[in-house]
Amino acid sequence: MENKKQLIRCIEFVAEELDADIFLYSAEITDFNADKLINEIKATSPKRDNVVLIMTTYGGDPDAAFRIARYIKRKYKKFSLFVFGYCKSAGTLLALGADEIVISDFGELGPLDVQVTKDDDFRSESVLDIQQAMSVIGSQAFEMFESYLLNLISGTQALITTKTAADIASSMAVNLLSPIPSQIDPLRLGEMNRLMNIALAYGQRLKPEGIEVIKNLIYNYPSHSFVIDYEEAKKLFDCVREPDDLELELEEMILPLVRKPPSNEIILNLENLSEENEENSDRNHSDRERIAEESVSTDDGENEAIEGNILPFDKRQ
Repeated sequence: MENKKQLIRCIEFVAEELDADIFLYSAEITDFNADKLINEIKATSPKRDNVVLIMTTYGGDPDAAFRIARYIKRKYKKFSLFVFGYCKSAGTLLALGADEIVISDFGELGPLDVQVTKDDDFRSESVLDIQQAMSVIGSQAFEMFESYLLNLISGTQALITTKTAADIASSMAVNLLSPIPSQIDPLRLGEMNRLMNIALAYGQRLKPEGIEVIKNLIYNYPSHSFVIDYEEAKKLFDCVREPDDLELELEEMILPLVRKPPSNEIILNLENLSEENEENSDRNHSDRERIAEESVSTDDGENEAIEGNILPFDKRQ
């Protein structure tokens, strides 16, 4: 119980230091969860001038991420995003709207390449896959044409004209590669381009001056899981810093909730923990009222198991 009081004091100190309301969002980004966060903010009264959103997510719906960022920016003077764990994909899109990004040693953002479900397959693919395939095909076609052309000219010792050699080389390259692009569905390609344009358009609206940053996040990373840590984020954003000692203390206390999204999604105003502590209620609670406790049960520091709806300091007796 003493640890819980320490957490409440730490939250209050951070809130006072930054003059900010503090919200925890450890969940998938969906319209439903966006509504939950917006309702949490609406229920916060009186509001401070600034806001801290501690976000942990593997990503989700870019439409919902855009809605969250826009709403927060309308309601607060300064929006600080705290990244203490995974904040991938749509989470990184939301980060474009933040005035300040605070990334700890555990924090990581990710590229903005949109993931879609494959036809007749449960696995996902990046919308960049087809574009990269087309680029590779184009590059290979030119290299093959050039190689055939030069070999024909040198092999025939100029017995055929350059135009004839070019026609033959072109035909050979086309015949060899044509079965590959014929497998690409033009409607699917159009859908992929549209999804990329959605990410680009949302990014431009959240960060109008950062078009090059947005393009880098969309096009210039080799994989969807690529780690954008503090050092990498500093190259992309102007407003990145490491957490101070008090913020690191807060991270340590709630790390089981923010390192990766828990199975029980959590969206709440952290300052409500102090209200709940005063009420000392034993009944079942909704997210905002009940997730005052999320614990880590350890076995000599080895096998950790997170119990749902318990904070990381109270073990059940």
